[in-house]
Amino acid sequence: MSYVPLCTRPTDTAILETDFCGDVDDVAALALLCRQAREVGFALGGVSVNVPGPQEGAAVAAVLREHGFPNVPVAVAAGPAPAVGGTRSDYVPALAARVAGAEPPALAPLDFYRDALPRAADGSVVIVSIGFFNNLAALLRAEPDLLRRKVRAVVAMAGGFGEKAGYEEFNVRGYEEDARFFVENWDGPLVFFGSECGEKAITDMTALTDHPGTLAEAFRLYTATWVDDFMKRSSWDPLTVDFAVFGGGALWTESAPGRAAVRPGGAIAFTPDPAGRATYLVRRVHHGVLGAHITEEVRRTVFFLSPKALPSA
Repeated sequence: MSYVPLCTRPTDTAILETDFCGDVDDVAALALLCRQAREVGFALGGVSVNVPGPQEGAAVAAVLREHGFPNVPVAVAAGPAPAVGGTRSDYVPALAARVAGAEPPALAPLDFYRDALPRAADGSVVIVSIGFFNNLAALLRAEPDLLRRKVRAVVAMAGGFGEKAGYEEFNVRGYEEDARFFVENWDGPLVFFGSECGEKAITDMTALTDHPGTLAEAFRLYTATWVDDFMKRSSWDPLTVDFAVFGGGALWTESAPGRAAVRPGGAIAFTPDPAGRATYLVRRVHHGVLGAHITEEVRRTVFFLSPKALPSA
């Protein structure tokens, strides 16, 4: 059965799982999800950060506040840093400083889910995972019945398929054992947005170089030393959010169903199986079309709450 996007079920709830500390595409994805929630009408149930750190929660809160969601709960993982991707980008303290002393305390992820999921109707939650799997694995271990009852699908930026089959992808390698546990034991619908889907699709923020908002600042800081790619980044995470909200449309098609397993090193092996609950996305258009699409979506997000003419691209 194909994934049912949030736009067709506006009374549903989205929860974002994110490694909000390194790559700037997480910032674009969070801002985009805020705007799309307001436009479509689905609830933004919370943001769960799966990288431990003292400023990640405040940085997320700054983006949420700017984009109209000051009261959305934020959770931050504790415990050891991931095997990869634990380095904090300069944008994290810069965004955190915007709410210093005024941000709500970050919750423990399990506490967050134990509070948020019972508030939702059965089968009404979509978890959009654009980071590691440690928080989801902990939830599946601790509250399997709650997770299965409330969550109708997980859309995950993870793995490599098609031309990148066998790729040991970042979001899987960070907490490999947790990724293995969740991918192989979660028996609900699981849609993979593979690395090949977003790598060559570029979010271009050069038109917003001087904008004062959180998203533009994060792009400036993250790409500050990139001479040829200043204010530009691959679009893995915002495209994952965009799919979760609007589905495949003219951009994507889903593979036939199958079963997924995490191999040593972090590659996801996919075995077609009509009884399987996993699928992966295959692009239907050129990378440049995807880049132009997501660039426009992200740029519109920047100006959504402060109406003014968008600068030309």
